Amino acid sequence: MLKMGHVNIYMFIGGTNFGFMNGANYYDELTPDVTSYDYDAVLTEAGDLTPKYYRYREIIGRYASVPEVQLPAPAAKKAYGMVRVKEKVGLWESLELLADPQESICPKNMERLGQNYGYILYASPVRNERRLTSIRLIKANDRANLFLDDRRLLTLYDRELLTEHELDAEAEEGQALRILVENMGRVNFGPRMNEQRKGIDGCVQINGHIHTRWKQYPLPLDNLEKLDFDRGYKEGEPAFYRFEFTVEEKGDTFLELNGWGKGCVFMNGFNIGRFWEIGPQKRLYVPAPLLQEGVNEVIVFETEGKASGEITFMDELDLG
Repeated sequence: MLKMGHVNIYMFIGGTNFGFMNGANYYDELTPDVTSYDYDAVLTEAGDLTPKYYRYREIIGRYASVPEVQLPAPAAKKAYGMVRVKEKVGLWESLELLADPQESICPKNMERLGQNYGYILYASPVRNERRLTSIRLIKANDRANLFLDDRRLLTLYDRELLTEHELDAEAEEGQALRILVENMGRVNFGPRMNEQRKGIDGCVQINGHIHTRWKQYPLPLDNLEKLDFDRGYKEGEPAFYRFEFTVEEKGDTFLELNGWGKGCVFMNGFNIGRFWEIGPQKRLYVPAPLLQEGVNEVIVFETEGKASGEITFMDELDLG
């Protein structure tokens, strides 16, 4: 290696894809990056030295002089323990507070509506159909939860969005067909970079024909201070959950969401990233500067109707 080239330590320090800023790969299927970009790096995303760091230093020291340096102490880690939900409110009950609906004949993607990240909801009343037997979303990305009023019909991810799917749902006139689509991260290299319009960019076919007249609710979730937790909640639907916990001494901590489905988390208004029960990431990194001495607020947005009602703050990361 020394005779023929050089060594590039990739990565030397890990990082965190806070908010919705993770990218994605695409080979045979969409594989979004998880929130933690720890990457098994020499230093963790919390800045801690790893055994790999000392091994690197040992081996490099065989071939080059390695000066003695005073290494900083690891940042303090805190386990604040389990916190129970304080308030909750459904997404349907919160729509008019969080989004200005835009109407069109056929659905439009996020970008055409001036939205970059987050979620988008498409809603349209059932008019002529009395029984829904099939549905197809044309040119849709990345993951869609489909509802008839409050009833969850189907969840489609990536390539499942390319084909028609059978349904068996009795519908009444005026019931709302709702499609909640999540932007799970744009592909950031390769030939699919030009195919990264999120939401629905084509049309929706029901029972083989195009369904028209849609309301679209952009949900970048950058305005959660508008939530009203007195508006109502129904178990099993997409919803927001609010927690409070008290901090006497600030330190880095790691949020665990056992029993939760899929969504994202906001710490004192800051989006600390995504979670998904399938893993591989089991906990979200919360740097100490995001905390405040005294009362802290956590809001969890969950889309699958799976909410245990409690979260836990641990003192170490678990990548599964």
